[in-house]
Amino acid sequence: MECWDAKFPVGSQVRLIRNVRNDGSFSELNKGDLLAEQGAVGEVRSSGYYLQNQIVYQVFFPARNLLVGIKETELIDVNLEWVPCLFRSLDKARLTLALKVRDDIIAVKGDLVEVQRVFRDLDTGQLEYEIAVGGYYVKVDAKVVEAELT
Repeated sequence: MECWDAKFPVGSQVRLIRNVRNDGSFSELNKGDLLAEQGAVGEVRSSGYYLQNQIVYQVFFPARNLLVGIKETELIDVNLEWVPCLFRSLDKARLTLALKVRDDIIAVKGDLVEVQRVFRDLDTGQLEYEIAVGGYYVKVDAKVVEAELT
């Protein structure tokens, strides 16, 4: 069966935008075990509805030889540029450039900032982070932050 309003038809190649763990559906694995990592590429085998308003796909991941149910909001087209999500809420990151609001510099390259939220555009694949810096909450492209040096 296939949903009439599914974004990805059967046979589509898709990419996972977040890690997916066992919710208990795979009895041979422990609950919480990693099923597929963000960035993994799979093929849509079918689609259906969950709770009447969420589209869920059966996606086959050949690298793991695994068929997993994945929500539409967790997938992007495989042909979109892939930018892995390196940060989660409250993670620390370093700026790769200076930021200013109006004419005031609020942070310089190398400053440590705190990630508040993560945003991924499911149509373009673009990844953005909302960061807290200089008393502001600023939404920036993923390339503006890098891992904190230790």
